[in-house]
Amino acid sequence: MTARIAAIGLTSWDRIIVTDHYPEAGSYAIVRKTLEQSGGTTANTAHALSLLGIPVTLAAMVGDDEQGTRLREDLSEAGCDVRYVRVRTGEPSDTGMIVVSGLLGETDRTIFWQQGARLRMGDALPINEIFEHDLVILDVDDERLRRFVVDLPMHVSPRTRILGTLTYLPELPPRDAMDIALRYNYLVGNERELRYVTRTDATDQAISSLRARMSGADTRMAAISLGARGCVIMTLDETIHVPGYPVDVVDTTGAGDAFAAGIALGIVNNRPLEEIGRIGNALGALSIRALGARAGLPTRDELIAFLGDDSAFTPLEP
Repeated sequence: MTARIAAIGLTSWDRIIVTDHYPEAGSYAIVRKTLEQSGGTTANTAHALSLLGIPVTLAAMVGDDEQGTRLREDLSEAGCDVRYVRVRTGEPSDTGMIVVSGLLGETDRTIFWQQGARLRMGDALPINEIFEHDLVILDVDDERLRRFVVDLPMHVSPRTRILGTLTYLPELPPRDAMDIALRYNYLVGNERELRYVTRTDATDQAISSLRARMSGADTRMAAISLGARGCVIMTLDETIHVPGYPVDVVDTTGAGDAFAAGIALGIVNNRPLEEIGRIGNALGALSIRALGARAGLPTRDELIAFLGDDSAFTPLEP
């Protein structure tokens, strides 16, 4: 049977501006293109998995505006279960203004976050149903809600596995960020985020620091994206570097979210560590071939063709 994944987190409306360069203070840049589309870190990951045919249930919040309606419709059309993407009356939807600057292959991205309707502590969540899924992705920016959810399995559902992201942890003091990170069963992030939570200056130091702290913690595996250099997959016993795929970069928006989707896919199908990294790298690479967080996301057939086989979708016995 196909594994089921639940995700708790954010969905946002993206407004994208494309320029040849990012202007210095007091100067200007000519806008070459603009577009608007659905986005948001957690919703991007859920959308990516849904396009691959993986059953995903998303719990999130949108505003009572046109953007909120579009956010729910786009996820539903991709195959995502949006019953728990609820509407916050009287608030606009969360919005990101994203500046994509530079020429092909040398693009950069800057995000201006206009915070709107998002999940927060006190919002109703169908915890029992969510925890019945094979994997739960936790990606909320509300610290109290994140701590509440990550501590629940030991009390109500010990079999529940949580994949947590590092995305919003750099907003916390490093000590608190690391405390939360080590409560996830699976940890996904990038090297900048990892350096922050480990309070180190170099990625190699950050990896060593995290591995040392995994002893006695809940974290059994961490997947850290290195961008074009691929990723590192680590457990308490080993660290594996998985090379990336060479692709022409159009826009890196959402690449980390797609990477997280690939890692989640590998986990629920119990693939070997190196293969989990390969799937994550493939999703991340394919996502940056088009403008916006979702335009480049592959279908199941496209991912199989890119990887050269369908092993990513073949569950292995534990």
